[in-house]
Amino acid sequence: MIICNIINMKNIILICFVIIYCSCTNDVTSIGHDLIYDEDFVAVERFPITQTSTVKLDSFATSTGSYTLLKNLMVGSAKDPFSGRTTVTPYFEIVPYGGTEIKNTYGYDSITFNFSYSGSIWGDTTAIQTYSVHQLKENPVPNSETDLLYNISTVEYHPEVLGTFDLLPSKRNLQKLYFRLDDKLGRTLFDMVKYNTEEIRNDALFIHYFKGLALIPAPNNTCVFTMSTLPDSLNVKLHFHDSDRSYTYSFAKSTEFNRYTFMHITNDAAGTPYSVLTDQMMNLSFQDAAWGNAALGQTLTQGLTGFMIKMELPIAPAGEKYRTIVKAEIELQPEQYANLDFSLPSTINLYQSNSENKVISPILDASGNAATGILYYNINTPEKNKYVINITDYYNALCLQPNALENNKVIISIPVNTMGTSYNRLTVDRIPVLKVYYAKYE
Repeated sequence: MIICNIINMKNIILICFVIIYCSCTNDVTSIGHDLIYDEDFVAVERFPITQTSTVKLDSFATSTGSYTLLKNLMVGSAKDPFSGRTTVTPYFEIVPYGGTEIKNTYGYDSITFNFSYSGSIWGDTTAIQTYSVHQLKENPVPNSETDLLYNISTVEYHPEVLGTFDLLPSKRNLQKLYFRLDDKLGRTLFDMVKYNTEEIRNDALFIHYFKGLALIPAPNNTCVFTMSTLPDSLNVKLHFHDSDRSYTYSFAKSTEFNRYTFMHITNDAAGTPYSVLTDQMMNLSFQDAAWGNAALGQTLTQGLTGFMIKMELPIAPAGEKYRTIVKAEIELQPEQYANLDFSLPSTINLYQSNSENKVISPILDASGNAATGILYYNINTPEKNKYVINITDYYNALCLQPNALENNKVIISIPVNTMGTSYNRLTVDRIPVLKVYYAKYE
């Protein structure tokens, strides 16, 4: 009788503690964190997420729409040993930006294309890269519902090359680049500025006339990098002179016409297991992606490529008497030695999905913020590196649903809204794990 009373008292104390803590903080995650180290009160169960696969997003936005600041574009082509070759081609508008007024006595010298590296580069930077500039045949047409352009959007450009250049893409060499364009174009624009035509006076008319430019990477290039879209960084510049001085006049991007700027992106995963993913509704299971050093299997998510990690979460017992989930986490361990030229993402996001592999909506935490996975990095023991996503509130609600097995599909990915602005990659060669912490008061 005394022993039973002691056990009952222990249960009552724990229940009261949980209730009081909930009323004070309303943070279930914090409860689990505080109890986690007391094995008398908390049990931890690990559920391998065996239903893990890779899927591929068909399309994602690579523009920002009207009147929205676009800070960077990406350009290049690189072959990743895991995801294959990805090629990024930026298309962008330019408008008259200003400079010295061209007088009748001034003589034309040249026209140059100018751009600046903006801080991020992926791939092999030891090989010479080749790029060419082409004029567009037509204006891009954004989606009528979203006002956006996508990785699969295309615009015809003239086959004639306005200019081409080679470079060794060291960060020093990329700081400020310029090369000559075709003088036929230069003289045409020179005369338009000189005579102040209506296209020079009206940006919309100039865009209708000129259309825009495409910067085309050679198909055998080996890296992708970001470039700034600021007017003093990305521009076309006329160079001219009088008897004793040199002058310039620039054409640059305009925030007002950002809707015409986007990146066309292709990915060819030939030679990898992921080449079978030709439609967003297709899945490549973790086990079927066993290859190379990933003997047991593999999955990945990567910017620019559209690859994402799909999971069907195990449904743990919840709501049982004397058994309450106080914390739930997904753990993913990055494949070692897989990210020499491609950085790991700083965070990954969790999304609700379905049987068609759609990205339905971000999964939120108790505070209404997106549930994110943070990389816990240990330079001395890289085998212990891991991403941890706290899904306590979402998982508690899921487990209590009568149709939980129909709604347990989630996607882990590079944040989808940055899919077109980063080439970072996460590969996983061990089955992800769902860790569930239970309060014990029996």
